[in-house]
Order: sequence, then C-alpha cells, then structure tokens
Amino acid sequence: MTYLEHQFNKKGQPICAICAVAYDKLLLHVNKRHGLNAQEYKVRFGLNPRKGIQSRKLQKLMRKAALANYDKVIMQNLIIGGISSRFKEGNTATDIERVRETSRERMTLQWARKKQSNNMGVVQLATEIARQLRNLK
Repeated sequence: MTYLEHQFNKKGQPICAICAVAYDKLLLHVNKRHGLNAQEYKVRFGLNPRKGIQSRKLQKLMRKAALANYDKVIMQNLIIGGISSRFKEGNTATDIERVRETSRERMTLQWARKKQSNNMGVVQLATEIARQLRNLK
C-alpha cells in the first residue's frame, strides 16, 4: 500500500493536517487539541501507521540520547535482560487467553474512565447553562 508523506515546515517540524500549525511532537498536539489518537490521525490522512511523526531536530536528539545510553540501558535491559523472555525451544505459542484477559481489563478501565469524563462534562455543561439562565433573570 502506498502512503502519503507528511508535510514539514522550514524548521523541519511536521505540520498538523487539521489546523495547519507545526509542532515538534505533532501526535501529542493532535491528541490533546483534536482528540484523535495517533492511529486515527494516520488513517484519516493516509499516513504510514508504522512511522512516527516528529520534528527532525527531535529525531536527532532522541537518537543521540539512545546512543549515549546504549551501554547503560539498551545493552543491559534489552540484550542481556531480554534473554529470559526470548522464545525457547519447545514453546508453541504465547498464553493467548492471558493476553486477551489483560487487554480486556485494560480496555474496560479505559472505557469506564472515558464514560466518567463524558458524564462530568455533561454535568459541568448543565451547571453552566443553569448559572447563565439565573443571570438572565
């Protein structure tokens, strides 16, 4: 599948396709300002779902930090520490039921929080309207 390329300004910052403003961390802006997560934004504008959208300056800075911490973090945590979690001879599959259960619990909590925040928004809106009606009288 062919994906569209994201647009960048002269400073190398990605430009928001919704409001046409550039940010170093565009997907953070999109989530906070427009209420879309990274996946929704990328699907909506035909962008590669596996590619990050951040400024070139930030990419270089993060790469530099990762390489500077290679021995302390990457080598120790991923390469050496990851030995115990790697595939072993005789394993046939992961515990799919446990993964499903964990995902279901996480999504249930997320939906409950979202529903609660929506309900709070309705209550605040109703309170604001009632206050404005009292001020009109």
